[in-house]
Formats: sequence, structure tokens, C-alpha cells
Amino acid sequence: MRRGAGQWLGFAEAVGAACLWASSGVFAVNLFRMGVPPESLALLRPVLGGGILAALVWGFRGQAMRVPRRGLVVLVAGGAVTLGVFQLAYQLSIDAVGVPTTVALLYLAPAIVAVTSGRLLDEHPTRTHMVLVVVTLVGVWLSVVGAEDVTATFGSAGLLWGVVAATGYAGYTLLGRYAGPRWGSATTAVYSTVGAVMVLAVVVPFLTGPLVMPVGWRAWALLLAFSLTTITAAQLLFFDALARIDAGRVSVATAAEPVVAAILATLLVSQGLRPIGWLGILLVVIGVAGAGLESNEQEATAD
Repeated sequence: MRRGAGQWLGFAEAVGAACLWASSGVFAVNLFRMGVPPESLALLRPVLGGGILAALVWGFRGQAMRVPRRGLVVLVAGGAVTLGVFQLAYQLSIDAVGVPTTVALLYLAPAIVAVTSGRLLDEHPTRTHMVLVVVTLVGVWLSVVGAEDVTATFGSAGLLWGVVAATGYAGYTLLGRYAGPRWGSATTAVYSTVGAVMVLAVVVPFLTGPLVMPVGWRAWALLLAFSLTTITAAQLLFFDALARIDAGRVSVATAAEPVVAAILATLLVSQGLRPIGWLGILLVVIGVAGAGLESNEQEATAD
């Protein structure tokens, strides 16, 4: 595969992962109605999705799972610190200030990646990229606050946990960009998810009490689909994208998630968007498309 084609594939994979993550709200709301609380779902989803992911990778690419001891420590510890912290902070932020504010704060992550990737990964953002990050962040915020009958609220606890979630998400992106080219995208996805599950398995029951399991085959089938979509498939796409293109562009591409989520909410649960929300969606589309075009132009210049 030509290098430019690989860049486009990586960008498409990042957008694809964002679209899969965007379905989380639809799955989660239905599982909540079936009696599975958010705290239990925060652990059950990565356990089931991560287990399927590990089984698939071991079954089809078992040799790829053999990494040096240092690599294993980096992947497991990195997943525990970044993905584990992200999952906990995300749930705590939602509990404190609700979904809209949490999503708005979460997508500070592209800015964090842009600021830190130069020092940590030697991937220095261009001025054009920084402008696209700003356009995308403004678009995310407008699309969140532009939802009808949804109010974004702020408080000290919510702000704290939202920023921690964004930092964890950014760290997860940087981890994937560092580890993917070294040890493989599938291997990175598996071991980092294992690290996150180890943290969540200890912390979630401690904070919330015993897990509440789904009741009935419909609830289990929905949880399985949720896990396959947003953990197994999305993680593979996300880390393979990070093995192909730089962390900054992946983080901008995944900002498509709240846009797709807003559109799904409009179509499936009748949560409309005010004009300012549609303006936000337009800005995110411009930012994401611009990041993809900039990536292709840089590769063409390099060739």
C-alpha cells in the first residue's frame, strides 16, 4: 500500500472509531432502562469487549501478542493510567454535571494532544493544524449546547472530572501513537484494555458496591452488541489509525463523535438541534475534513 493511501486509511479508521463510539449513548440509555446502572456498565462493557478483543487477537495473531517485558509494562500500566482513569472520570463527570458538559469538556483532548505531542512524540503541529483544532473545539461546544431541551451546567466537581477525563483521553491517544508502531495496533489495544480493566475491577466495586448484572437475554444481547461495537471494533480501528497517522490528526478526527451522537439523538430519540447546534456540526466537519486534507498534502510533499 502506498504511504498516502495508508494515511487516508488511518484517517478513515479514526473517523470510523468515532462513529462507533457515538452510538454509546443509544446503547447506554436502553441498558439503563433495563436496570443496568452506569457504574456497572463502566466495568462490564470493557470486560466483555476487551475479552472478545483478546480472544480474536490471540486466535488470529497469537504471535503478535509476544512483546518484550518493557513493552508489556508500558502497555498495561499505560492503559491503566490513561483508559482506566478516563473511564472513571467520565462517569463521575456525568454524575456531577451531566452528559452535555462532560462531552464538551472531554473534547479538550485534541488541544492537549496538540500541545504535548511535539515534546513527547516529536510530532510538532503546524499552524494550520492548530487553527483546525480551535475550529473543531468550537464546533463541538456549539453542537453540545445547541441541543434542544438539553442544558449544559458547570460546577467545580464536574469541571475537575471533565478535565481529568479529557486528559486521560489525550493520554490514551498519545500512548497509542507511541506503542502502535512499536508493538502493533492489535497488541496495544489488547494490553492497554487489560490494564484499564484491572483498575476498574478494583475501583468500581469499591466506589459503587456490587455489580448489577443484566437480566434477561435481551439485556445481555444489547450489552454484547454495545461491547463489540464500542470496545472491540472501535479499539482496533483507533489503534490502527494511530499506527498510520500522527496523534494530533487522530484526535481531531475523533471529534466527529459528538457530531454523530447529536445526529443519532435527533433521528432516534427526537432530541433536535437548534441552529447554533447545526453550525457547530458544520464547524466540526470543516475541522475534521481539513485535518484529513492537511495530512494528505504533507504526505504528497514528503513523497
